[in-house]
Amino acid sequence: MDTQNEDKRELSEQCDTTSSAHATSKEFPDRDPRQTELLHKANRVLSACGEPHDLDLLIRLATSAGGLINDEVRKVAWPLLLGYGSNEFELTGSARSWRNLPSHKDEDQVELDVNRSFIYYPKNESETQLGRRKRELSSVITEVLREHPMLSYFQGFHDIVQVFLLVLGVDQAPKAVAHISLLRIRDFMLPSLSASLAHLNLLPIILYAVDWKLCLHLSQTQPFFALAATLTLYAHDIQEYGDIARLFDFLIAQPAVVSIYFFAVIILSRRDELFEIPAEEPEMLHSVLSKLPKPLNLEALISRTMTLFEEHPPESLPSRAWAKISVYSVLKTTRKSVRNQTLKDAEDLFEHQALQLRREELQKRAVATIWKYRRPASRIGLAFSVKKEKIDVDEGGDLGHTDLQQDDLEFHSSNFNDTSNPRSKILPDTSTPFGSTQNPTPSKRFLWTLSFYAQFFDVDTSEVLRRCTSSLYPRAPFLDILDGNPDLYGPFWIATTLVFILFIAATISQYLSRNHDIHFEYNFALLSGAAGLIYGYTGFVPVGLWALLRWFGAESATLVECWALYGYANVIWIPVAIISWSPISMLNYVFTAIGFVVSVVFLVRNLWPVVSVTDAKISRVLVIAVVVLHAGLAIAIKFTFFAHGSPAIKNTNPSSDGDGPKNTTMSLLGF
Repeated sequence: MDTQNEDKRELSEQCDTTSSAHATSKEFPDRDPRQTELLHKANRVLSACGEPHDLDLLIRLATSAGGLINDEVRKVAWPLLLGYGSNEFELTGSARSWRNLPSHKDEDQVELDVNRSFIYYPKNESETQLGRRKRELSSVITEVLREHPMLSYFQGFHDIVQVFLLVLGVDQAPKAVAHISLLRIRDFMLPSLSASLAHLNLLPIILYAVDWKLCLHLSQTQPFFALAATLTLYAHDIQEYGDIARLFDFLIAQPAVVSIYFFAVIILSRRDELFEIPAEEPEMLHSVLSKLPKPLNLEALISRTMTLFEEHPPESLPSRAWAKISVYSVLKTTRKSVRNQTLKDAEDLFEHQALQLRREELQKRAVATIWKYRRPASRIGLAFSVKKEKIDVDEGGDLGHTDLQQDDLEFHSSNFNDTSNPRSKILPDTSTPFGSTQNPTPSKRFLWTLSFYAQFFDVDTSEVLRRCTSSLYPRAPFLDILDGNPDLYGPFWIATTLVFILFIAATISQYLSRNHDIHFEYNFALLSGAAGLIYGYTGFVPVGLWALLRWFGAESATLVECWALYGYANVIWIPVAIISWSPISMLNYVFTAIGFVVSVVFLVRNLWPVVSVTDAKISRVLVIAVVVLHAGLAIAIKFTFFAHGSPAIKNTNPSSDGDGPKNTTMSLLGF
């Protein structure tokens, strides 16, 4: 409470001081007009930070020329832009001191980087003062990592943190760093750099939308030249403290994707220089692009960035580039203000994104294995020759200022997604991604062998029962429950059980509706009809859905996962089929409606995160198609198997011409 009151008094004093200065400027008309303008803008910023907050005005002021003026104003404004107020205190970890928390796995590397910090600013400080600042920097980074142990430190993170430390001070910096780490640069702090590549891959798309000739000229140069700058929010490259603080005003006020637009504008501003270098020399182009031009006209670049962002928003980029971005990525979660997002929300998004990346890597590994063994072994060794991009680390871990020196990031033919030797963001190791326990040298599984298909049935009874229960009582996303190991064992036996229960229930329903003076005959057409309906729906609809998802750029769900999702969605129909043989028609309607609602909610709830990465209109159409097709299944089940007046049970008595039962069930189902 004392701290809150102190912050409020500080804000009030700042507002009063600025207002007083502004009033003084009116009394002295000979005052420098520039100084008067800055005082007036500072007053507007502080007013926007007051209660009630005017976040839209604050964003406009942070983006406009001059940004947030000075560090005293930034101390009040930055917390609001990062999603919390300077007088708000939420629990960010354990109630006990962070020093008592378990050590983070990356603390040794933090110390190596901290020892190479504060190279360019602040200037004119003694060794004693710099030593104190380094201890404070180490303290801030370590506190954030220990309180949020899921974060993976990357070399260059300390460049970002030192800016916050200089602006906010050692007491306020940890909270700000926690918010920017989880809410704005979360993609860079995942266990691998895979999510970071999604940022870089937008760069050529943006260039193509604006200047296709320049994009074509750079087409032989991979966008890895932008890695160091974008990964560190340009703190690695900009050497003037005033410039980087001003740029941070802009970057934390705008969505995370604006950082990529900013680099695109830098490239566009160097168009003539780049065309002087032949396109056949990608190494030279990479070397030039990996260094920011000096001096940087920040205000002009920021203005052009906003114009480019407004004229070519991410949703309008060609090649469905935006649709391919994960829904959990900061690129999408910061498109609107992060004001309503908490650190707990960000941690949940972190876990979902990490799990999604793990599924994608497992999928790529499986596809790579299938592709590798598609031809005779004698030809496999000649198939590929891949050179890996590597950042060298000397014995002391020294790569210069941030371990992301431009010389170390020279262009190479590279494969960041090579899973045969996953790349740590600090030092190479031999562990598999995300702690996977899979065998790094998988055995051969040919498409024509049983071992290939056996992997999709490698589950035990308890796991199948757990997945069945999760489909009826969903507590977590079903794709998370599958955990990258979808099976076909459960879906097959669920569908088979449902086919026989539908046949039995329809037969009982048929028996109850017959005239008891006529001999009863089993209608085995119901069995083949149930098999056609259930196997057909469960087998072919997921294939069509998966194909559409691939076509529209939503690749986070595999075909086997779609089969598993639809297969386990059928669980609810088993109890519905058991109890729907009743001769009371209204009860049958109620039971079928319950089965439809439960199963369609299960499908939509788990498919929405997958389809939502497509365009908004396409995602709605896909969800509507899922609901309509599932409604068709429910209607077919109701009127084919559970209605005493349905064609399935009509005319089952011997006909007058002696041809036997009239079979309309098969005609209904298209057989």
